[in-house]
Amino acid sequence: MKVALVLKKYSVEKGGLERYAVFLSRELLRAGHEIHVFANTWQPEPGIAFHHVPIIRMSSPVKNLSFAYFSVRELSKIKCDIVHSMERILRQDIFRVSDGINPVQTLQNYPNPFVRKFKEMGPRRLALHYLEHEIFQKNRSKFIMTNSKLVKQHIIEYYNVPSEKIHVIYNGIDTVRFNPEVKEKYRAVVRVKHGIRDDELLLFFASNDFKLKRLRLILNAMLLLGKRNIKLMVAGNDNKKPYVKWAATHGLEKQLIFLDHRKDMEQYYAACDVFVLPTLYDACANVCMESMACGVPVITTKTNGACELIENGHNGYVLETQDAEELAHRIESLETSTEISRLGHNGAVTARRFTMKKHIAEVLNLYDMVREKGNI
Repeated sequence: MKVALVLKKYSVEKGGLERYAVFLSRELLRAGHEIHVFANTWQPEPGIAFHHVPIIRMSSPVKNLSFAYFSVRELSKIKCDIVHSMERILRQDIFRVSDGINPVQTLQNYPNPFVRKFKEMGPRRLALHYLEHEIFQKNRSKFIMTNSKLVKQHIIEYYNVPSEKIHVIYNGIDTVRFNPEVKEKYRAVVRVKHGIRDDELLLFFASNDFKLKRLRLILNAMLLLGKRNIKLMVAGNDNKKPYVKWAATHGLEKQLIFLDHRKDMEQYYAACDVFVLPTLYDACANVCMESMACGVPVITTKTNGACELIENGHNGYVLETQDAEELAHRIESLETSTEISRLGHNGAVTARRFTMKKHIAEVLNLYDMVREKGNI
């Protein structure tokens, strides 16, 4: 098959969407398919044909709208069997919803109804609303691909899209890189490097959006616990200054370790005892799946699609609230090495079901459905 993948930036150095597209293109190429990437910027990749999509760089809404328009123009110049877009554009066979949908993002980001209404009328949200309306309600895509049932339900609820048009395909996990064996290889080395004793409980949080993923909630929970044998390691590119200041004010500065962005995440999963992501909204956080694959118990929220993989008390915990008290209780329940080991083992067993091979097989099955359906 001749497959077109559409996204703004094709690079393993960017976020989850971009890394996923690189992984998908490599696997499809390995399977013998002809791959064309339509992007504004890209890293060179052997065997893949790249097509430049212009972007007008004035503001976020102009960028999104111009990419949506110009990508369709460039796609019209070459005939492909499948057009698989990671971005909101005006024509595709499959739209992969990887970061949730605009109305839910707005709801979670702006809980105050007056602020939310104001933001909804801003140019950025109006542009996203227009593009999603075109895709979901004007049939600009044959199928919708999501990485969680959570997002599927949101699309049905807000846009009234038929359930059979939306296909949930969970992300695949690189189990060669992320597996329980990394603990033996890296745990002691990383903990010694950062001065973490064996008797200290190490929590791990990773995100490039500390506010949305609720880093402050973890700090509040640690304050409630009042235990000096708990440390928190934070990975990600965001402004750490407010959190460092807050921690110093509340006497937690010696329990907080900032790492910035890490390319060797498996080493830090290996070093930690519990992975905590009390996010306000996440379609399906890869970091949770990777942690589980490494045998690390996960604590997250019911507004994270990855919670669909977690069974309370079996392989982690799903928070019902955004209260520090509940999070503190869950952290406290995981202070014994026996309980950490039990939940971590069960999490690794769960994660083994979500292989790269299975993911690609499901994507190819969806491609076959597109070809059976014919042209848009």
